[in-house]
Amino acid sequence: MFKLGDEEGEGKMNDPNGLAICRDRILISQSNNCILNYQMNGKFISRIGKPGKGELEFYGPLGLTFDESNGEVYICDSDNHRIQILSKELTYKAQFGQDNLNYPLEVKLTKEFIYILDVSNPCLHLYNYNLVLHKSIISRGSGLQLFYPYFFYIDNSNNILITARSSDCIILFDSKFDIIHKISIVYPTGIAVDNRGRVIVVGDGCEYILHIF
Repeated sequence: MFKLGDEEGEGKMNDPNGLAICRDRILISQSNNCILNYQMNGKFISRIGKPGKGELEFYGPLGLTFDESNGEVYICDSDNHRIQILSKELTYKAQFGQDNLNYPLEVKLTKEFIYILDVSNPCLHLYNYNLVLHKSIISRGSGLQLFYPYFFYIDNSNNILITARSSDCIILFDSKFDIIHKISIVYPTGIAVDNRGRVIVVGDGCEYILHIF
């Protein structure tokens, strides 16, 4: 066991938001508009980014994830309404989403699509790897009354679980984006699935274990 974050200097944490772990590194997004890069043993390597709207600049970086196939990093640059992609070496590679994203909170990858949860729209956007929008679901007017989506999980069959804090519910979509279940839970936040197939939801100070699959 070890603790991340130096007491002083560039490795000092300041209101961390997002966490991503790959084979050889740990990345943490911070409210002071940068990304901290650590070795797997907790040793600080580097600090990436500064406030701004350009390449390798951030306003409110939140969720981030690795592409396991090539080590690239996808970062929700939330207040800039975009996703930034960094190379395995953490240099700038690309950005996308400015025309569709309002406040991206979480990003996850499958073999086919880049999934982005947008809080302010609210929508779940699917982009292909050419960075072209493929589909948007749970947008306003869909009748789902999905207010403030907070977190989502994609299982191995590409079923999608979304927690909606202000709607007091969890919504499960199948791989064709049809609704399978809608379950009422007070103020749900984090969600995961354990190795027994149980859906574990944390909400408003309580922990619920739901058998959905």
